[in-house]
Amino acid sequence: MRRLLAVVSHPDDETFGCGGALALNAKQGGLSRVLCLTSDPPERGDELRAACKALRIGKPVIMGLEKISADDAVIRRVSDHIASFRPDVVITHLPTDYHRDHRATYEVVKEAVEWAAHTTAYEEPWLVGRLLLMEVNTLISSPHVLLDISDVWALKEAALESHPTQLAKFKDGYYQRFTKAKAELRGVQGGCSYAEAFIEEPLQRNGPFYETKASKSL
Repeated sequence: MRRLLAVVSHPDDETFGCGGALALNAKQGGLSRVLCLTSDPPERGDELRAACKALRIGKPVIMGLEKISADDAVIRRVSDHIASFRPDVVITHLPTDYHRDHRATYEVVKEAVEWAAHTTAYEEPWLVGRLLLMEVNTLISSPHVLLDISDVWALKEAALESHPTQLAKFKDGYYQRFTKAKAELRGVQGGCSYAEAFIEEPLQRNGPFYETKASKSL
């Protein structure tokens, strides 16, 4: 059973960026989870829980930070979660995203993924298999991965409607129209109806503080 963890800045990022991936993994028998760093105002946490229910995935974990910064305490909390949940794939934000919280979350996750694998930090460290970076409102120019989410598109649309406080910011249905147009664009590129795009971030595989010190093959 594949475990997929999305680490996001705010409620709604999980749906806009990788809701299809989360729902598809769950539909295929995997375990999908969302770790959200903030929730302001608090009712957005209820929206996140409703969105996860719409995606048919487990309840989210909300850290409730007032500010996202790549300090040691925040990195440790995220790495603790990674070491405990033991995901095969982690999804988070782009380092080039327009939103400073999204950029800060990338920095936190990149450090946390490494520390979760350190034998000096954990008795049972965990080496994440893949780190994927998603597009929310900032588009990826040349995606490494196009994931066909056609089979779960209706779930992503339902999850989108679970975030009324964000949808209300634009009376013209901007978020709904943008999300659909983005998925259709990626679908055209991927030869399907709807898709999500990701960048794959290279991860360190070996090191003095990792359980595996050297690879036996290329």
